Amino acid sequence: MKDVKGKLLEVGERVCIQEDIQTVNGMLYKNTICKVEDFDTKKILVQDKTGTLWWVTGNQVSASFL
Repeated sequence: MKDVKGKLLEVGERVCIQEDIQTVNGMLYKNTICKVEDFDTKKILVQDKTGTLWWVTGNQVSASFL
């Protein structure tokens, strides 16, 4: 799976959220640092610092945030 800039992502890598993502389970805010947990065919499962799991797409995350 690739991020918004085309970098290949790996499980365990840290990524930065690029936009606010609103779901029925809450809000994942822009610039939140998350850890990649798993991949699906079109989505990425990330975990934020509170332990909440979120499904996001590749164009919503960036691995080059530092």
